[in-house]
Amino acid sequence: MSYTDVFGGANVYPSEISYSFVDLTVDIFLSWPEETSTNVNLATRIMDVDAATAGLSIYLPGAQKAGNGETILFNNVGASAFIVKNYDGTQIVSIDPGIVWQVYLTDNTTDAGAWIALQYGAAISSANASALAGTGLIAIGTLLSQAMPVTQFNSNYTAGASDRSRTYIWDASGSGAVALPDPATVGNNWFMNFRNAGGGEVVFTPAAGSIDGGATKTYQPQESSIIVSDGSDFYTIGFGQSAIFVFDYTVISIAGTGNYTLSGSELNRIAYKFTGVLTGNRTVIVPDTVQQYWVDNATTGSYTLTVRSTTGTGPTIGQNQRAIFYCNGADVVDADTSTISTPFSIAQGGTGAVTAGGALINLGGTSVGISLFTAVDAAAAWAALGPPPAGTVDGGTF
Repeated sequence: MSYTDVFGGANVYPSEISYSFVDLTVDIFLSWPEETSTNVNLATRIMDVDAATAGLSIYLPGAQKAGNGETILFNNVGASAFIVKNYDGTQIVSIDPGIVWQVYLTDNTTDAGAWIALQYGAAISSANASALAGTGLIAIGTLLSQAMPVTQFNSNYTAGASDRSRTYIWDASGSGAVALPDPATVGNNWFMNFRNAGGGEVVFTPAAGSIDGGATKTYQPQESSIIVSDGSDFYTIGFGQSAIFVFDYTVISIAGTGNYTLSGSELNRIAYKFTGVLTGNRTVIVPDTVQQYWVDNATTGSYTLTVRSTTGTGPTIGQNQRAIFYCNGADVVDADTSTISTPFSIAQGGTGAVTAGGALINLGGTSVGISLFTAVDAAAAWAALGPPPAGTVDGGTF
């Protein structure tokens, strides 16, 4: 049904009643005069209202049954404030005693509609909390209060500026993706809340910048956090990890020499596989915080790999070796000293070496002894021994 005059473009209003007095003792729901033959709780042009107690509400009729420009004037003639709400129950204005407000309709595409509130002359002007409420705020009476509306979703979503302060709950059984806005567009202090209550992982990807130093952030089931922008990047606050998915693994190429400091998304990943060609002795530096490190040295090049804290010390791990370390807040230490590490030391019944030649030397072998031990035949053995020393045998000279 249309409420616009097709000939002149002017609004066609419902049947009009100019004035009514409302003795407000309970919340009431107004009706347009065209909708009912009764004379109770009708939306009239001017309404004098006397509220018995503070906090009572008057709900406007459905906006779809009126034309844009429909106007109602409320005059509080009582001693208590009352609230005018739209059809869906959202506050439009709280009206104090002795104050007059006019509301008029600007969008009738939904029953809730879009209503504008305009205060009429008063000795002292008062702010309309409903008009001031933006994203993250809600009007409760005459006060602005924090709001974090909750939305459940089960398909990929693109967040925007209007999602400030909103809470999103993933409730699908599979995986999903959320595209974050450009942090420069939403600006410093934009934030949203997220919880993965579904059965698959949800990956957040910023349109620009990073999130916690990485290109993406993955939320496993039961994980949650606040996601906040500084105008350049995104960060998570209170990232709660599920105990099931807390163990993490990453592969990092550390080709080169000198110090390599873990940063950004490389931090707190638990299991590390280090790869790349070392061109000199390499040291991986981790933070001075309590954490465990499962290390797999898959580098190549005849150089050492050491894992230590920023200001402390740490152990060296051989190539193609794996070990479990932990940082105690000061140093990185070997987490397992109760078992024998390789190569076995001589004190443990081993050779302390990883090559045969090294073992022979470690066990005290001399150059002659090693050559004799490794000779392939008798001639080679005699050659290793060399000519006999000068002297006599049974009176003969040799």
